[in-house]
Amino acid sequence: MMDGGENNIIFFKDNTNNKRVEYRYEPCDALKLAIKEYMILECTESMVLETLPSTSFSLNYILRGSIYLLQNDGSQIDLPKAVSFGITQRFFHFTFSDFVTLFVVIFNPGFASTITDKPLNEFFEKFIPMDEFFNSKTNLTMLQQLKGQNSHDKMVEVIERFLVNKIASNNLDGIIYDSISEIKKKRGIISIKELVNKLPISRDTFEKRFRHLVGTTPKKYASIVRFRNLFENPVENSRLTDIALDAGYYDQSHFIKDFKSCTGKLPSDCF
Repeated sequence: MMDGGENNIIFFKDNTNNKRVEYRYEPCDALKLAIKEYMILECTESMVLETLPSTSFSLNYILRGSIYLLQNDGSQIDLPKAVSFGITQRFFHFTFSDFVTLFVVIFNPGFASTITDKPLNEFFEKFIPMDEFFNSKTNLTMLQQLKGQNSHDKMVEVIERFLVNKIASNNLDGIIYDSISEIKKKRGIISIKELVNKLPISRDTFEKRFRHLVGTTPKKYASIVRFRNLFENPVENSRLTDIALDAGYYDQSHFIKDFKSCTGKLPSDCF
């Protein structure tokens, strides 16, 4: 089991909400390249949770209770029990029923292509029933097997036996992998021109491959990395101007505009 998972924040932190517990587990050696981690979320009572913008594709199994996606018009969509999510650039709001157990497989950025040939950009800010990836019988069997385990460790063993046979590591693209690593190292504060200058392919070819394998454009991906860094590596006791400049924004007004478009909130509501 991992200790805390502070470097991969999924839900916006709400200190008034203490009715949920997150457990995080590292993948086995055979899956470490493709899988970032497994998360098991348990809620004891109904609540609304907000997800941060995400650079990761995920497979989600609702083992107990129900989860609803809140729409902008106030309506709710009942999520399938086996559902995948693509990369997102904004906050999403979910209503969890009483007594929810959610098992999540979180892929490393760019590695969801190991389980599908479909362009990942088609899943940007969308939820897709997992029947798009595996047949309905396979998904039902997986849900039943996960529910039937008496410990989290056993759940992880079940999903890993399944994933080891499904992930095709020969689909990995070294150029895209290296580009993702460079964007992360620079905390998203990098121009696409700077990236492309180091590559043996044209900008157009690079951007097409990046969209297909990662799920969005390199520029948008970098902006999500930059935004997430605000939460993963917060600047303590700083003015908004300092926070904005540290995150690579030109000025405070640009920061506020970008922050509000992603979250619906002002930075002062969160820092």
